[in-house]
Amino acid sequence: MSKPLPQETVNVLRTFNDISVEYYGYNCTLFILSNADTIDNLDIYATPEDKTYTEVATQVFLEWSPDTKRLRKLGIFTEDEIPILAWFKNTPKIPEIVRGSWFKIPLQYIPTQMDVDEFEIVDILVRGMGDKIALMGYKVVPRRVK
Repeated sequence: MSKPLPQETVNVLRTFNDISVEYYGYNCTLFILSNADTIDNLDIYATPEDKTYTEVATQVFLEWSPDTKRLRKLGIFTEDEIPILAWFKNTPKIPEIVRGSWFKIPLQYIPTQMDVDEFEIVDILVRGMGDKIALMGYKVVPRRVK
């Protein structure tokens, strides 16, 4: 069992993340799914029109193709897929980001092999486990709009 992380250490880790995202990240519009519980209750009868989103302007840092060693350090074990990883700033104005949320970035920052500018959050990565969550990362995929 690990020792509890001091709050000062967690704050420093979050600050490092914020500085990195600020200098290397892209401006984006984040759409956070605000009625996930309602959608879960509708089960297979949910339609895209049933979803409501909270729109927030923020920044995101994207790792387009991390190598498998980096993914293993993050606790992601893959075979054929190489996910896209996203890191957002830790700001209090952003509500909790949940699966099903999505964001949009300008096309000029996207590699040439992709032709979409919207990405959906499909999994949540938690870094700095202990008694406090230090960092939150997200596994994202190109968004498919029906």
